Amino acid sequence: MFKDSWRVSLKDVLLEGKTYKLLKSHNVRNVASCIAFHDVIHATPEQNTQTVKFGSAEWACPNKAVTPHILHCLVLDLVGKQLTDFESSCELVQSVHDALLGTYLLRTYYLISILIIHAAHQDAYKNAKILHRDLSVGNIIIYRGRGFLINWDLAKLLTIQGPRQTTCTGTWQFMSAHLIKNSFAIHAVEDDLESSLYVILWTALK
Repeated sequence: MFKDSWRVSLKDVLLEGKTYKLLKSHNVRNVASCIAFHDVIHATPEQNTQTVKFGSAEWACPNKAVTPHILHCLVLDLVGKQLTDFESSCELVQSVHDALLGTYLLRTYYLISILIIHAAHQDAYKNAKILHRDLSVGNIIIYRGRGFLINWDLAKLLTIQGPRQTTCTGTWQFMSAHLIKNSFAIHAVEDDLESSLYVILWTALK
């Protein structure tokens, strides 16, 4: 799988390829291996967003939420199918279960009483101390009947305290109610777990 994206270019934001390698070093389940990754460096400035340079210009509208980005390429060792291409309800739930299986259960009071937590997410959080922060339909793929959690570019090390940027992190259709209502709230593991519920509901009702 080849990924060409504009990554956030901030000091405390770990390169996605490095995140994959950190996950693998902690034996995180249901995560692809990263074969190669690099920023696209070129003599011309087109590989870096330029808007942030003019944020303080007299003619520019005030906007503190502008974040610098840089063109980034990444290659994974597998090519899966989209979660929405599931062949049965069993495969759908099993894939999210793979991307949310674990030894602990979260009690909820929304529509169901028990939500099983995804292996990759649990291992990343408990072993590698990494929070994904963007559980969504587009970030879970099916490969050989198993669910894999991908797109760790917005992940955050738990050792980093406080926000790294001024905007909320996540795909809004799947963000927790708390994050939607509180734009300055700190993204926590509970928000990711709530997102996994919305992933199943959204995909099943689509």
